[in-house]
This record gives sequence, structure tokens and C-alpha cells, in this order.
Amino acid sequence: MFDRRWILLVFVLPVIVIGIQLARIYFCTREVNYGLQPWQHIDPGAKYKVLFAGDSTAVGTGLVDNSQSTSGLFSRDFPEADVENHSRNGLRLKGLADILNTLQDKEFDLAVLQIGANDILDFTPMAQIQDDQRHVLDLTKHIAKKIIILHSGDIGQAPMLIWPFTLIYTWRSLKVREIYIASQDDRVSYVDIYAFNKGRDLSQGYSNDRLHLNKEGYALWYSYIKRNM
Repeated sequence: MFDRRWILLVFVLPVIVIGIQLARIYFCTREVNYGLQPWQHIDPGAKYKVLFAGDSTAVGTGLVDNSQSTSGLFSRDFPEADVENHSRNGLRLKGLADILNTLQDKEFDLAVLQIGANDILDFTPMAQIQDDQRHVLDLTKHIAKKIIILHSGDIGQAPMLIWPFTLIYTWRSLKVREIYIASQDDRVSYVDIYAFNKGRDLSQGYSNDRLHLNKEGYALWYSYIKRNM
């Protein structure tokens, strides 16, 4: 007969681990400004039109100054471009598709899509991620000549997370990476942050919430995006 103490441990330990993780999320998310607005540089007369769209990583959440986000850094390097940014905290692929549906009368030379991290975090089924990502790309191809898409690096490495969530989110990050790699074609380039980050010390790249990026982290992501332009 099983020792009751072992049975109790089997049921209580997961509850304790989940409770600790939820507490870390609660206290860490209080350390970041979710009121930051996405960087835009609207110039109706500009020759080049660029779209940034996605989740908090495209907003620049974790920063104090939105000009240090990927879209802000792009504007610094290409001040002659019109930069339109349709990004929201917490956005998933399905939500981005809804936004893109409202932009189908526009034309862009380039679209940079930073999306998918919340689908990883929120346990969106992989089959749905694949369908939603394909839908997002189909909608974007109607309005943009060139598409750059990225989701995240290895979310399991985020200092906010504890074991076994580190393992779970690493696995999910890699599965989504496979989906995005397979979606590339002559118009779609995937920014493989996981591969670019391999071997790097990323400990100084996170903001105070230990999940989003800081100034150094966004600068690193932008350097990866720029390689694909």
C-alpha cells in the first residue's frame, strides 16, 4: 500500500510550484510600464511605407522610451520612411489577424511582424498556431511586398520562470520556431532569434519584470531584424 505521505506530496508539490510561479509573475509584472505607446513616424509623403505590428515586443514594453524599441531604432536608421505601428500588449496571432483585416486597403514596402510569444505563453494549441500564423502571413502578403516575422527567443530562458516551466516553454518555443521556419518563402523571412542568441549571455537583456526586454535586449533584436532587411 502506498505511503499516504507520498500521495500527498504528489498532489501538493505541483500546487506549491504553480503557486510560486504565479507569485513571481504577479510581483514581476508590477515592475514594468504597460502604458508605453508603440513608436510611429507618420509621414504621408514618404516614399517608403513600413508596417510594424505585433505584441508587447513590438510595442517596446519593458522600456521607458519607445524610441528604443525595434520600430524606434528602425526610424533612427531610416528617417525617410513612414513607420506605422499596430501593436498591443498581450496580442496573439489571432488578434493580429483581426488587426490586419482592417488594413487591407493599405500598401507597405515592408512589414515587420513580432508575434507569437503570447501564443507560446498562453498554451495555444500548436495546430492553431500553425493555422493562425498562415492566416497572418496571407493577410500581410496582400498589403506588403516584403515580410519579416519573428516570435521570441527561448522563452524558457526568461528569469521570471522557474522549473519545470522553463522546460515546458523551451519546448513550446522550439515547436513554434519549426512552424515559422517552414513558413519562409521568397517574400517571407524568419528572424531566428533562438539561433542568433545561442551561446550569448542574455542575463543583461531583460527588463525589471524579468520577461520583457530592456534597452540592450531590444537593440540586440533590432540588429537581428536589420540583417533580414
